[in-house]
Amino acid sequence: MSPKILQEGSLIFWFHSYDAVHENRASIHVGKGSQDDYNDAKIWLEPEIDVAREGRTLRKHELNRAMKVIQQNHSYLKEQWYDYKGKAS
Repeated sequence: MSPKILQEGSLIFWFHSYDAVHENRASIHVGKGSQDDYNDAKIWLEPEIDVAREGRTLRKHELNRAMKVIQQNHSYLKEQWYDYKGKAS
């Protein structure tokens, strides 16, 4: 199960269960309207906030907005990531 962690307008921020089990650094997926792993953006939360994959669902201004939301909620998102990762492993 890939839980939704945050929603800001039409932007949905969620963790992917595969990432929690198979990756060591925190990441979050961002989509618009629904969770779509194949088309959504993936953002690294560490060591710095960075785009891992732009995806296909977000326009440039939406991706920029998503990055701002992630920056504003960075501590919360990392805390939630490690809590989720502990449960998924």
